[in-house]
Amino acid sequence: MQATVRIYFQKAPAKRTKDNLCPVRLCVTHDRMRKYYAITDQLKKDELQFLSEDYIAKVTGDHPRGIYLEIVSEYERIVEDAKNIIRDIPDFSFNQFEERYFHKVVKWDNFFQAAWSHAQQLRSEGRYGYASSFECTIKAVKEFHENKTFTFTPADKISTRKDAYLDGKSLRFVDISESWLKRFEQHMQKNNLSCSTHGIYIRNIRVLFNIAIKKHKIRAPYPFTDYTPKNPTGRKLAFTAHQISLIANYKPCDPQVKYYRDIFLFSFLANGMNIADIARLKTSNIFDGEILFIREKTKNKKQGQQEIHVPITTHLQFIIDTQGNRSIGHDAFIFPILKKEWTDEKCFMHLRGFISMMNKHLKQIAGKVGITENISSYTARHSWATISKNSAGATIEFIKESLGHSNVSVTENYLKQFEKSTRVEHSEKVERVIFNKVI
Repeated sequence: MQATVRIYFQKAPAKRTKDNLCPVRLCVTHDRMRKYYAITDQLKKDELQFLSEDYIAKVTGDHPRGIYLEIVSEYERIVEDAKNIIRDIPDFSFNQFEERYFHKVVKWDNFFQAAWSHAQQLRSEGRYGYASSFECTIKAVKEFHENKTFTFTPADKISTRKDAYLDGKSLRFVDISESWLKRFEQHMQKNNLSCSTHGIYIRNIRVLFNIAIKKHKIRAPYPFTDYTPKNPTGRKLAFTAHQISLIANYKPCDPQVKYYRDIFLFSFLANGMNIADIARLKTSNIFDGEILFIREKTKNKKQGQQEIHVPITTHLQFIIDTQGNRSIGHDAFIFPILKKEWTDEKCFMHLRGFISMMNKHLKQIAGKVGITENISSYTARHSWATISKNSAGATIEFIKESLGHSNVSVTENYLKQFEKSTRVEHSEKVERVIFNKVI
C-alpha cells in the first residue's frame, strides 16, 4: 500500500505559538501510521509555516482568492514534491522518505546550506543540544568568512537566523583547505574563544565534510588528513573536598539560592549526575533505595545505554524531601524543573535557562565562601570523580560505571588533573626530603 500525503494544520492549543498561530505540517500516512514534518526548508516564504485560524478558513474554503490562492498553490507544490518522492520509493518506508525529503532542497556543495540542513535534521530527531552546536558553528564560520558579526537574541526565530546564514557569500567544501582551517582557528583565538570551543567547531566541520563526501558525493580535497582539532588541556574543572564542603555548609538566606545550591549538591552526591538527567528523574526511577536511570546523553545511542545505580543516601533523601515535587504518582517528576506537557524542544530550552541561572547563583556562593576558581553546574560531576579517586580511594573502573562512561579512557580524561592540593603536598614532601638532609 502506497503512502498518502496532505497539508495538516495543528490547531491544538499546546501546539500553537505565543501569537496563537497554528503550525503547518506535511502529514504522511502509511499503513495506518501518521507522521508530521516541518515544511520550513521547502517554503519560499518562511511566514507560511504558521497560519492563523482565520487564514486557515480562507485557505481551506471552496474558492480561495488573492493571497489565499497563492498560499494554496505553495502548499500544493510542497505536497506534489512529496508525492514525487513517494512514487520513487518502490517499497515505502518513513526512513527512506525522510532521507529524501529533508535533503531534497539542499545543495550540499554549499557549506552553509549543508550545515543548516544537518542542524535541522538533528532537531527533527530531538537532538537539540547537538543541533545547537552546529548552528553555533555556522555562525562562527559565517563571521570568519564574511568578516562581520551576527547578533541574535533568544527571541529571534529560527527562520530569522536561517536567512542571515544562507544569504551572502557562499562557501564551498572545496574552498575549505588545511590552511583555511588554520586561519579559522587563528580567528577564533583572536576572538577569545576557548580551546574547547575550537575543537567543537572544527570537529563539526569534519562531520559535515564526511557526510558531504561519502553520502552526497561532493568532490573536494579532504583537509583533515594531516590536520586534527586541538583538545583542551590543563583546565581545572574539579573542586577539592574542602571547597565542596564550603558550598555544602553555606547557609543561604534566599530560598531560590538554596534551591539551586541543593540541586548542585544533589548532582555531586548522585555520582555527578548531569542536570538534564536530574530534571527528568521520575518517581519510577526509584527502586529498592536506589535511583536507576539511563543518561539523557546516551539514551539514543546503539551502544552505551548503561543503567546507572545511585544509592539514596541521607543527604540525597533530604534534598528530595525539601526541594522535590509534592505530587504523587509513578510518572511524576521528582523535582519541579520540567513539566510533562512540554515538548522536547521546550524542555531543552528551559534547561538552558535553568542551568544559566544555577551557574549565576553558584558563582555568588563561591565568592561568599572564598572560592576564586570558576564554578558551574558541571563542576559537581568532575569534583565527584576526582574526590572519589583521591580522597575515597575508588577505582577507575568503579568511577567509570558510576559516571556511565562508555570506556575507561573517558574516565581517565576526567581524572588527568590532580587536585592542586595533591600536587602542592607532593612537592613539599620532596622539598622536605632534600632540604632536611642538607640541613
